[in-house]
Formats: sequence, structure tokens, C-alpha cells
Amino acid sequence: MNYEDQYPGANVQFNPFAFANTGIIKAQTILKMDTYSLIAVPFQFSMTRGILIASLSSDEISFFSRYIGTTASLNLLVQRADQKEPVKIFARCHVTTIGQMKGRDGVALIALGWKPIPPDLADLLGKYLDLVERLKVEAADFRDKAVVIDAANAKRLGYNNYAVLRAKDGQFKVALFSLASNRADFLMPMRDPDRGVGEEATLDLFFLKYRFGVAATIQSAQRLPTGVQRCRVELAFSPELIHILEDWFWSRH
Repeated sequence: MNYEDQYPGANVQFNPFAFANTGIIKAQTILKMDTYSLIAVPFQFSMTRGILIASLSSDEISFFSRYIGTTASLNLLVQRADQKEPVKIFARCHVTTIGQMKGRDGVALIALGWKPIPPDLADLLGKYLDLVERLKVEAADFRDKAVVIDAANAKRLGYNNYAVLRAKDGQFKVALFSLASNRADFLMPMRDPDRGVGEEATLDLFFLKYRFGVAATIQSAQRLPTGVQRCRVELAFSPELIHILEDWFWSRH
């Protein structure tokens, strides 16, 4: 089974992790429509279509909308880990929509349909989706296998000893002391407000390899005799976190 059959409806959402693991150099993505060349950034790709972000004014969006339904070409530059020089990927496509990104003045979303997807791009996306699927399996295997965040382990993990809880009432620096694929434990200063069980938040983690946010739900929160608050959060799946934990666990065998 090829990747187009294996992942017919899967989307690759481009974030720093996706760029790092596909090798796509986002600043070198060029969309050519007629005689015009636009610098764009990949936003979301699948086996059938691509969505780009471009910096365009409302007048420019109106101008380029004349090319909806026409044939265009997309040039990508990919830096593969096993090659010294970047590789070029050329994709013929048709422009399906051009419009302003919701809530972002001066930013446009451009949707394209592949005619068809070039094999090297399908291979690149498929290998990335394979990676994510493998990390989901690892996340289950590593569940509740917590790493104590002491000085030695922080160094081995590449953890920068910096984490922030983003909640509805603000952002709070926390002291992380335990981390697993599905949960994290940390301390909050006595001046910070009480957290409530079931509260939704985001835990921002800063590592040398990745800096990322993970959706989190407060599982428990209690005040210690010192007034410091001890919290445990349940974490959603994060490919960045599992990639880091994977390296740490397998390096011990």
C-alpha cells in the first residue's frame, strides 16, 4: 500500500515540529500564479490538497482571487537529514480558494489541489504521518512512566528548567518535578491562585530540541503546609513530548 492509499484523509498541520521532521524550509516556499511569484508558508497539507499562508493585503487578495480555478505551481525546498544540500520539490496544482485568514488582517489562506501530488511530496508527508502514528503508540507504552525532573535528568532530556501554565486567569511559571507522556507534576508559588480540578489549561514546556504547548487538565491541586501549591495535570498527546521521552527511555537500554 502506498502512502496515498494509507493516509487518504490525513492532514499534516505545520508547526515547528512538523517543519523540523519533514525538513521543509518554510521561508523558501514559492507559489507561482501566471507571471507572479508569491512567498508563502505551508499551513496544512494532505495527499489531495495544500493550504498556504501568505502575507497579502485585502487589495492583493482581491487581485489574486482572479486566479482561483487556474493552474499554478508550488516550489518547496526540503533539507533532508541524510543530504548536505536541500532538495527541490515541484508540484503542479490548481488554486481553489484565496481569502483572508479569520482574525488576521494582512494574512491570506490559499488553498490548492494537487494535479496530482508529486511522489516525493507524498513520500515526505507519509513518512511524517508514520512518525506521528509511531509516537502515538509510544505515548501509550510510556503512560504513567514518570521521569523525575532533577538536575541530571533535566540535562539528559535537554529541559531548560522553564515551564509556564497558561490558564484563563493568567500565565504562571511553575516548577516541574515529574513528567510522563500523559501527565505532569509541578509546584506553584503560594501567591498564585488556587487551581480547580477539571480546569482546562495549556502547559508550555521549554526544551533545547522543542519549545511547545500541551493541552492540560488539572487532575489535582493542594496547598502544602508551606503554602506552595502542588498540582498534577493530565496531558493531551504531544508529538514533541513523546519524541523527547522516546530518546530518553531508549537511551537507557
